[in-house]
Amino acid sequence: MKKYKIMVFIIIALLFFFQQCTSINLIPNLVSNKNNYQYLSSGVSSKNYLIDAVTDKTYLYITYDTINKYFIVDDSYQQIKISTEGDILFRITDSKAEMPYKTHYVFTDNAVYDFSQNVIKPQSFFQTINPDKKKLEKKWITIFEEYYNKSSTVIYGNNDIVYFHTNEGWVTLHLSENKYFGGDNTSERTFESYPAKYSKLIFLKDTKSNTYSDWMSHSGSSTDRKYNNDLDYSAFPENKFTYQNNKIEKIEFSKTKSAETYTYTPIIAQFLGVGYYKLHKGNEYVRFKEDAAKYPFWFFQSDAYLNNYTLPEQFRAETEVSFIRYSYPSNANKSKSQGLYIVKKK
Repeated sequence: MKKYKIMVFIIIALLFFFQQCTSINLIPNLVSNKNNYQYLSSGVSSKNYLIDAVTDKTYLYITYDTINKYFIVDDSYQQIKISTEGDILFRITDSKAEMPYKTHYVFTDNAVYDFSQNVIKPQSFFQTINPDKKKLEKKWITIFEEYYNKSSTVIYGNNDIVYFHTNEGWVTLHLSENKYFGGDNTSERTFESYPAKYSKLIFLKDTKSNTYSDWMSHSGSSTDRKYNNDLDYSAFPENKFTYQNNKIEKIEFSKTKSAETYTYTPIIAQFLGVGYYKLHKGNEYVRFKEDAAKYPFWFFQSDAYLNNYTLPEQFRAETEVSFIRYSYPSNANKSKSQGLYIVKKK
């Protein structure tokens, strides 16, 4: 009897070894018809929902205007306005354009675009101060205060520019350096006791990885974190919201090959494979597959590099739109699906 138990233990240990440490898949398939699962880049849909590509960039932010009801996607190469039905309403593809933190304004070299308007047209600058960025010394604060006090909108740009909206129109003040301002291009620019003047849009959130749709958003993967686990979100005003818990569910991960080994050993350190997923929308599931990775002793886990960004619960009645970001951190991505997608009704 003891010998029998030892044999059983050895067999189980061998099976465990082959499953966890080789490219052999011993776990039975949990997906009955894998032909029904398509890569995101190939087009994915269900009876009433579809997933459309928005951009092939992954370093981006997504915001929502809670007053005028629309989304903005900014990947630094383009700024896109999207309706609550998921349709692209307007797009700017000026490489020099900037959309400062959580605003609905896009600033180019010679004009402003207000995305909150139903009809978006470029507004030329009424006045440009110090366009050659000469050093203004202490004189600049006098000019700044004059326009700050009479402006309804004040925005600190990322390019050493302050934007003022006065009764006459938009005015820009160009500085020779931005040492006066706090923040950076991933957060709000600030200046001493002169807060910016504009209504801020809100970020969406991926509840599974507990990350907002800002520039530094990560997928939750161990290899795709852009910052440490202890990032301080305490200052985010979005913390007051309860976001829709609409997670992407993994059905199965199937290994295809080993990706790397531990240094100076033949021991496999990572597997590549295909993950099969479903997203609950309405009364149905939208199903798809994507390249993923797995570490040998992560028993039932794999790195999917997927985010599903949703709005807070209180806006559920306004729109069913959500966004999927696939940010596979390797050139070995065979699916070519890298980028941002929108989930919407047909």
